[in-house]
Amino acid sequence: MTTIFWCEDSLDGILTGIYDAWDSRLGHKNVRLKTDAADSLELFCEYRQVKTDALKAEKVLRTIRQKLGEEAFEAVCYAAACTDSKRAEAIYRMVVLGLHMMNGHQVVNCLQDPDVSLVMRLRTKAWHEAHRYMGFVRFEELENGVLYSTIEPAYAVLPLLAPHFSDRFQQENWVIHDKKRSVMAVHPKGSLWVLADAKELNPDYLMCRSGQEKEFQELWKLFCKTIAIEERRNPRCQQGLLPLRFRSCMTEFRQERDELGGKQGEK
Repeated sequence: MTTIFWCEDSLDGILTGIYDAWDSRLGHKNVRLKTDAADSLELFCEYRQVKTDALKAEKVLRTIRQKLGEEAFEAVCYAAACTDSKRAEAIYRMVVLGLHMMNGHQVVNCLQDPDVSLVMRLRTKAWHEAHRYMGFVRFEELENGVLYSTIEPAYAVLPLLAPHFSDRFQQENWVIHDKKRSVMAVHPKGSLWVLADAKELNPDYLMCRSGQEKEFQELWKLFCKTIAIEERRNPRCQQGLLPLRFRSCMTEFRQERDELGGKQGEK
Protein backbone atom coordinates (compact mmCIF):
# COMPACT_ATOMS: atom_id res chain seq x y z
CA MET A 1 0.00 0.00 0.00
CA THR A 2 1.21 3.49 -0.87
CA THR A 3 1.65 5.89 2.03
CA ILE A 4 1.02 9.54 1.19
CA PHE A 5 2.62 12.16 3.39
CA TRP A 6 0.33 15.15 3.47
CA CYS A 7 2.41 18.34 3.78
CA GLU A 8 1.65 21.95 4.48
CA ASP A 9 1.71 23.97 1.27
CA SER A 10 5.00 25.75 2.02
CA LEU A 11 8.75 25.23 1.68
CA ASP A 12 9.13 24.16 5.31
CA GLY A 13 6.11 21.89 4.97
CA ILE A 14 7.48 20.12 1.90
CA LEU A 15 10.95 19.75 3.43
CA THR A 16 9.45 18.30 6.61
CA GLY A 17 7.51 15.87 4.43
CA ILE A 18 10.74 14.79 2.75
CA TYR A 19 12.34 14.22 6.16
CA ASP A 20 9.40 12.16 7.45
CA ALA A 21 9.05 10.13 4.25
CA TRP A 22 12.76 9.24 4.27
CA ASP A 23 12.75 8.52 7.99
CA SER A 24 9.71 6.24 7.68
CA ARG A 25 11.84 3.49 6.10
CA LEU A 26 8.85 2.40 4.03
CA GLY A 27 10.86 2.46 0.81
CA HIS A 28 10.92 5.33 -1.67
CA LYS A 29 8.67 3.47 -4.11
CA ASN A 30 5.99 3.10 -1.46
CA VAL A 31 5.70 6.74 -0.39
CA ARG A 32 4.49 9.94 -2.00
CA LEU A 33 4.21 13.59 -1.01
CA LYS A 34 1.17 15.79 -1.58
CA THR A 35 0.05 19.29 -0.67
CA ASP A 36 -3.42 19.07 -2.23
CA ALA A 37 -6.72 19.94 -0.58
CA ALA A 38 -8.71 17.38 1.37
CA ASP A 39 -11.08 16.60 -1.50
CA SER A 40 -8.33 14.83 -3.47
CA LEU A 41 -8.13 11.66 -1.37
CA GLU A 42 -7.20 8.48 -3.23
CA LEU A 43 -8.39 4.93 -2.69
CA PHE A 44 -6.13 2.22 -1.25
CA CYS A 45 -3.67 4.73 0.17
CA GLU A 46 -2.67 5.44 3.74
CA TYR A 47 -2.41 9.11 4.63
CA ARG A 48 -0.06 10.60 7.19
CA GLN A 49 -0.43 14.22 8.21
CA VAL A 50 2.93 15.99 8.31
CA LYS A 51 3.39 18.54 11.08
CA THR A 52 5.70 21.27 9.83
CA ASP A 53 8.95 21.34 11.79
CA ALA A 54 11.50 24.09 11.12
CA LEU A 55 14.37 22.01 12.52
CA LYS A 56 13.61 19.07 10.20
CA ALA A 57 13.27 21.45 7.26
CA GLU A 58 16.64 23.03 8.09
CA LYS A 59 18.31 19.61 8.22
CA VAL A 60 16.95 18.68 4.79
CA LEU A 61 18.05 22.00 3.30
CA ARG A 62 21.51 21.58 4.79
CA THR A 63 21.79 18.10 3.29
CA ILE A 64 20.65 19.34 -0.12
CA ARG A 65 23.22 22.13 -0.05
CA GLN A 66 26.07 19.85 1.03
CA LYS A 67 25.31 16.78 -1.10
CA LEU A 68 23.53 18.20 -4.15
CA GLY A 69 25.12 21.63 -4.42
CA GLU A 70 24.06 25.26 -4.47
CA GLU A 71 22.18 25.03 -7.77
CA ALA A 72 19.98 22.19 -6.53
CA PHE A 73 19.44 24.06 -3.25
CA GLU A 74 18.25 27.14 -5.14
CA ALA A 75 16.08 25.05 -7.49
CA VAL A 76 14.27 23.41 -4.56
CA CYS A 77 13.62 26.73 -2.81
CA TYR A 78 12.30 28.41 -5.95
CA ALA A 79 10.24 25.41 -7.12
CA ALA A 80 8.56 25.15 -3.72
CA ALA A 81 7.31 28.74 -4.16
CA CYS A 82 5.19 27.77 -7.18
CA THR A 83 1.61 26.52 -7.09
CA ASP A 84 1.99 23.25 -9.00
CA SER A 85 0.29 20.40 -7.11
CA LYS A 86 3.01 17.94 -8.20
CA ARG A 87 5.96 19.96 -6.96
CA ALA A 88 6.28 18.30 -3.52
CA GLU A 89 6.53 14.83 -5.05
CA ALA A 90 8.93 16.07 -7.77
CA ILE A 91 11.23 17.73 -5.21
CA TYR A 92 11.27 14.57 -3.11
CA ARG A 93 12.15 12.37 -6.11
CA MET A 94 14.87 14.79 -7.17
CA VAL A 95 16.44 14.72 -3.70
CA VAL A 96 16.29 10.91 -3.60
CA LEU A 97 17.88 10.66 -7.04
CA GLY A 98 20.64 13.11 -6.15
CA LEU A 99 21.53 11.38 -2.90
CA HIS A 100 21.87 8.05 -4.71
CA MET A 101 24.21 9.45 -7.39
CA MET A 102 27.98 9.28 -7.05
CA ASN A 103 28.11 13.00 -7.74
CA GLY A 104 24.90 14.52 -6.44
CA HIS A 105 25.78 17.92 -7.92
CA GLN A 106 24.95 16.48 -11.35
CA VAL A 107 21.29 15.87 -10.47
CA VAL A 108 20.26 19.27 -11.86
CA ASN A 109 21.49 18.10 -15.27
CA CYS A 110 19.29 14.98 -15.31
CA LEU A 111 16.58 16.73 -17.29
CA GLN A 112 15.51 13.45 -18.89
CA ASP A 113 14.02 12.59 -15.51
CA PRO A 114 10.45 14.03 -15.42
CA ASP A 115 10.69 15.03 -11.76
CA VAL A 116 13.97 16.89 -12.16
CA SER A 117 12.63 18.49 -15.33
CA LEU A 118 9.52 19.72 -13.49
CA VAL A 119 11.55 21.14 -10.59
CA MET A 120 13.82 23.04 -12.96
CA ARG A 121 10.87 24.43 -14.94
CA LEU A 122 9.17 25.59 -11.76
CA ARG A 123 12.45 27.08 -10.58
CA THR A 124 12.58 29.19 -13.75
CA LYS A 125 8.98 30.39 -13.31
CA ALA A 126 9.51 31.42 -9.70
CA TRP A 127 12.86 33.06 -10.50
CA HIS A 128 11.26 35.23 -13.18
CA GLU A 129 8.46 36.26 -10.80
CA ALA A 130 10.90 37.15 -8.01
CA HIS A 131 13.29 38.91 -10.40
CA ARG A 132 10.52 41.13 -11.71
CA TYR A 133 9.36 42.11 -8.26
CA MET A 134 12.91 43.10 -7.33
CA GLY A 135 12.40 45.98 -9.73
CA PHE A 136 8.67 46.57 -9.27
CA VAL A 137 8.45 46.84 -5.47
CA ARG A 138 7.57 50.41 -4.37
CA PHE A 139 8.05 51.48 -0.74
CA GLU A 140 6.00 54.18 0.98
CA GLU A 141 7.16 55.89 4.17
CA LEU A 142 4.73 55.66 7.11
CA GLU A 143 4.45 58.26 9.86
CA ASN A 144 6.91 56.38 12.07
CA GLY A 145 9.50 56.17 9.29
CA VAL A 146 8.90 52.51 8.39
CA LEU A 147 9.07 51.75 4.67
CA TYR A 148 5.97 49.79 3.66
CA SER A 149 5.24 48.00 0.38
CA THR A 150 2.49 45.71 -0.89
CA ILE A 151 2.78 42.98 -3.51
CA GLU A 152 0.42 40.39 -5.01
CA PRO A 153 2.70 37.82 -6.67
CA ALA A 154 1.43 34.79 -8.54
CA TYR A 155 3.80 32.58 -6.53
CA ALA A 156 4.95 32.64 -2.91
CA VAL A 157 8.19 34.48 -3.69
CA LEU A 158 8.29 36.77 -0.65
CA PRO A 159 11.01 34.68 1.11
CA LEU A 160 13.02 34.92 -2.11
CA LEU A 161 12.62 38.71 -2.31
CA ALA A 162 13.39 39.54 1.31
CA PRO A 163 17.16 38.72 1.20
CA HIS A 164 17.53 41.04 -1.80
CA PHE A 165 16.05 44.04 0.03
CA SER A 166 17.68 43.11 3.32
CA ASP A 167 21.05 43.38 1.60
CA ARG A 168 20.25 46.75 0.04
CA PHE A 169 18.34 48.40 2.87
CA GLN A 170 20.24 47.13 5.89
CA GLN A 171 19.85 50.39 7.82
CA GLU A 172 16.11 50.80 7.21
CA ASN A 173 13.00 49.51 8.93
CA TRP A 174 10.87 48.04 6.17
CA VAL A 175 7.92 45.74 5.58
CA ILE A 176 6.90 43.94 2.38
CA HIS A 177 3.30 42.74 2.61
CA ASP A 178 2.10 39.88 0.40
CA LYS A 179 -1.61 40.72 0.38
CA LYS A 180 -2.53 37.61 -1.57
CA ARG A 181 -1.23 35.26 1.16
CA SER A 182 -1.58 37.54 4.22
CA VAL A 183 2.09 37.26 5.11
CA MET A 184 4.78 39.92 5.43
CA ALA A 185 8.55 40.17 5.58
CA VAL A 186 9.61 42.45 8.46
CA HIS A 187 13.12 43.90 8.61
CA PRO A 188 14.19 45.86 11.71
CA LYS A 189 17.05 48.29 11.12
CA GLY A 190 20.45 46.58 11.25
CA SER A 191 18.92 43.18 11.99
CA LEU A 192 17.67 40.05 10.20
CA TRP A 193 14.34 39.89 8.39
CA VAL A 194 11.56 37.56 9.52
CA LEU A 195 8.26 36.32 8.09
CA ALA A 196 5.15 37.26 10.05
CA ASP A 197 1.39 36.80 9.81
CA ALA A 198 -0.21 39.91 8.33
CA LYS A 199 -3.78 39.17 9.43
CA GLU A 200 -3.40 41.34 12.54
CA LEU A 201 -2.25 44.43 10.63
CA ASN A 202 -4.28 47.58 11.24
CA PRO A 203 -5.27 48.89 7.77
CA ASP A 204 -6.04 52.37 9.15
CA TYR A 205 -2.50 52.67 10.53
CA LEU A 206 -1.03 51.70 7.17
CA MET A 207 -2.86 54.59 5.52
CA CYS A 208 -0.95 57.12 7.67
CA ARG A 209 1.86 58.22 5.38
CA SER A 210 4.65 60.60 6.39
CA GLY A 211 4.40 64.28 5.59
CA GLN A 212 6.81 64.12 2.65
CA GLU A 213 5.59 60.84 1.18
CA LYS A 214 2.87 62.35 -1.02
CA GLU A 215 5.32 64.99 -2.30
CA PHE A 216 7.88 62.34 -3.24
CA GLN A 217 5.21 60.25 -4.94
CA GLU A 218 4.18 63.21 -7.07
CA LEU A 219 7.83 63.89 -7.95
CA TRP A 220 8.32 60.23 -8.95
CA LYS A 221 5.23 60.26 -11.17
CA LEU A 222 6.37 63.55 -12.72
CA PHE A 223 9.79 62.03 -13.40
CA CYS A 224 8.25 58.98 -15.11
CA LYS A 225 6.01 61.25 -17.20
CA THR A 226 8.87 63.60 -18.12
CA ILE A 227 11.25 60.94 -19.43
CA ALA A 228 8.49 59.33 -21.52
CA ILE A 229 8.43 60.13 -25.25
CA GLU A 230 4.78 60.45 -26.29
CA GLU A 231 5.53 59.82 -29.96
CA ARG A 232 7.08 56.48 -29.07
CA ARG A 233 4.29 55.38 -26.76
CA ASN A 234 3.65 51.66 -27.29
CA PRO A 235 1.21 50.17 -24.73
CA ARG A 236 1.51 46.66 -26.16
CA CYS A 237 5.30 46.65 -25.83
CA GLN A 238 5.02 48.20 -22.35
CA GLN A 239 2.67 45.42 -21.23
CA GLY A 240 5.17 42.84 -22.45
CA LEU A 241 7.85 44.29 -20.18
CA LEU A 242 5.51 45.36 -17.37
CA PRO A 243 2.32 43.25 -17.31
CA LEU A 244 -0.84 44.83 -15.94
CA ARG A 245 -0.98 42.50 -12.92
CA PHE A 246 2.16 44.11 -11.47
CA ARG A 247 0.84 47.67 -11.63
CA SER A 248 -1.69 47.54 -8.81
CA CYS A 249 1.08 48.13 -6.26
CA MET A 250 3.22 50.60 -8.25
CA THR A 251 3.20 54.30 -7.42
CA GLU A 252 3.57 55.55 -10.99
CA PHE A 253 0.37 53.78 -12.09
CA ARG A 254 -1.76 54.80 -9.10
CA GLN A 255 -3.50 57.69 -10.86
CA GLU A 256 -4.21 55.53 -13.90
CA ARG A 257 -5.61 52.79 -11.64
CA ASP A 258 -7.76 55.22 -9.64
CA GLU A 259 -9.21 56.73 -12.81
CA LEU A 260 -10.00 53.26 -14.15
CA GLY A 261 -11.65 52.32 -10.87
CA GLY A 262 -13.72 55.50 -10.96
CA LYS A 263 -14.99 54.77 -14.47
CA GLN A 264 -15.92 51.23 -13.51
CA GLY A 265 -17.77 52.60 -10.45
CA GLU A 266 -19.79 54.97 -12.62
CA LYS A 267 -20.91 52.07 -14.76
